[in-house]
Amino acid sequence: MLQPMEPKTVKLAVTGKRTRALMIVYPETLSYRVVDCSRKLFCRIHVSKSCPPYCPIVVAAKDFVSGRREPKAEVTLLE
Repeated sequence: MLQPMEPKTVKLAVTGKRTRALMIVYPETLSYRVVDCSRKLFCRIHVSKSCPPYCPIVVAAKDFVSGRREPKAEVTLLE
């Protein structure tokens, strides 16, 4: 029997000036899921219920995965 293929994922640890986050990015669509973030409570209260796509941490993760430019935060590839 054929089993469905799981989508490829990239697990990242992203560190900015005041923010640290663990993320999963799907390279084919550049969609993301934030597993944990040090500013999670602030963003949920003041911004939205989920991490916004313009967050510097999210942008740095997408830049790293897509290779479109040098990320402005420190990005570490996790296994």
